[in-house]
Amino acid sequence: MKLRTTIHRVRLGRDEYRVVTAAPRDGRAVLYDGDWSLQLYADRPAAEDLAAAWALAARSPRSLVHLPLRDNTGPAGQQLHHDETRLDLVLLHHTLGFPPSRWKDVRARLRRGGVPHTADIPESDFPAEAEIDFDRHHFADWRDGLHFAGAARTLFLTGSAEAFRWTGSLVRSLGTEAPAWAAGAAGRSHFCVTLTHGPGGLFGRPPKGAPGQLHVEYAHGWTAA
Repeated sequence: MKLRTTIHRVRLGRDEYRVVTAAPRDGRAVLYDGDWSLQLYADRPAAEDLAAAWALAARSPRSLVHLPLRDNTGPAGQQLHHDETRLDLVLLHHTLGFPPSRWKDVRARLRRGGVPHTADIPESDFPAEAEIDFDRHHFADWRDGLHFAGAARTLFLTGSAEAFRWTGSLVRSLGTEAPAWAAGAAGRSHFCVTLTHGPGGLFGRPPKGAPGQLHVEYAHGWTAA
């Protein structure tokens, strides 16, 4: 998996943050903040970039992985509510301890400089779906879920390396399985994965500033709205 990025080091006071921003390519993706659920649409190239970003977040505990999506437009034919807001996406390791309230100031400094870099991550970083113990998330001591937060028109997904590898294996299916499925589905239903906040999912403590569910849908034959 390859992901073209630009790396910035941003200093705020005595703190310095390493931000890895994904560079746009041919793929298209857009993230909306709905009333009760977040909605992310992605075509095949964008789904491949999403999977690479998930893998990069698992490997980069000292970095914020930034996907600038909020200026994108969604695919034609999607029924959107008037109050849905387009968002950026940031993936980060929980040990970084980054407060989302600082993101607006960090993002404002990303316009200057930056070092181009192409991340190359092996597919083997993701476990096969059969190797994932999905029952573990019901255990009281389970700590490997993603935690959601929202600030400055950005969704933050925070978790451990294992959390990003597990959920990343699901995200990767949008690029590896969804295209063939969609080609044979003839417009029936859609291919998606759903991620939820924290160990309690929709029934746990709600996240701050964001809904507790992220619905990621493969947009086959994307036509710009």
